[in-house]
Amino acid sequence: MASNVGPSALWYLTRGTGAVALVLLTMSVALGVANVRRVHTERVPRFVVDAVHRSVSLLAVAFLAVHILTSVLDPFAPIRFIDAVVPFVSAYRPVWLGLGAIASDLLIAVAFTSMLRRRFGRRAWRTTHWLAYACWPVALVHGLGTGSDAKTTWMLALTAGSVLVVLAAVCLRAAAGWPDHVGARMSAVAASVAAPIALLIWLPTGPLSSGWARHAGTPGSLLATAVSASTTYAAGSSAASGAGRVAPAAFSAPVAGAVRQSQLGNGLTEVDLRLALTGRPLNVLDIRIDGQPVDGGGVEMTSSTVALGTSAAPALYSGRVTALAGTSIQARVSNTRGSVVLFARLHVDASSGSVTGTLTARPVARRERREGTEG
Repeated sequence: MASNVGPSALWYLTRGTGAVALVLLTMSVALGVANVRRVHTERVPRFVVDAVHRSVSLLAVAFLAVHILTSVLDPFAPIRFIDAVVPFVSAYRPVWLGLGAIASDLLIAVAFTSMLRRRFGRRAWRTTHWLAYACWPVALVHGLGTGSDAKTTWMLALTAGSVLVVLAAVCLRAAAGWPDHVGARMSAVAASVAAPIALLIWLPTGPLSSGWARHAGTPGSLLATAVSASTTYAAGSSAASGAGRVAPAAFSAPVAGAVRQSQLGNGLTEVDLRLALTGRPLNVLDIRIDGQPVDGGGVEMTSSTVALGTSAAPALYSGRVTALAGTSIQARVSNTRGSVVLFARLHVDASSGSVTGTLTARPVARRERREGTEG
């Protein structure tokens, strides 16, 4: 029976709020660049457009706050709160996460000065407000360099759409009042056209390249997760992850985690062991054992599910417990590429619910798999 372990809700929220924040920021910048006070609108009153611009900007800040919070709380990558506000200090993709910190700092500065606009004065406020225009391209590159969805069709379409919207806004602004300040207008249009061309040149050798996770600065312990995160979550298939293409070589690794015990129907008890493996591409192990409770703790097993995978794809291999003796557990997990026998020797601290121990894995030879099937 396959495990029901699913991807982290925080990871989904981080992806979703980041994408929505980019869309809102694009709308805010486009409205600002088009300069709603100079572009004449006959059907839509200017105060309505101003209100939309203000509301969209505030929403962008709100989604940005949730994006930062979920990124810090999600255990998938080692991102601290300081990494989200101080550029280039993170251990995880420092350059690209640093660009995100710069973008968020700029946007927060714009929002703060906008709320206190009367105290800052119009000139100081307008000078600070220009930071929003610098914030947008920095945020765009941050999303491509750090995000796990950079290679997906929807993210590429979202990026292309955002670039086209801002480019259209620049052209609209340049056309308004033509031919005054022709040099400045042509320079703005030229820069707006050159930026997407530079982006198209960079993408194939950057986020779209096969070795981008390593080059971007992903820690070695997360490389397998970083490479397969977006495709694995989107497709829900172990074949999409590099770690699940072949059965792993034999290994032994320390494990640590927690145990949770809950009551099921029919007098059964479920014991759920959620463990993390140190220094392995396959770094997540979940063991669920159902059975009748016995005196002195523990259960007499009646059924079980076991899942082995990565933080991004926790169920690359699934199976069941084949032998149970106290806190020593033997299990067998498999996918379409092969089977693995697991031996876990655990120590459970009943008072704190913490679990430590070691896990040994041994791939199952084809002959063993055939004999197991025939038996």
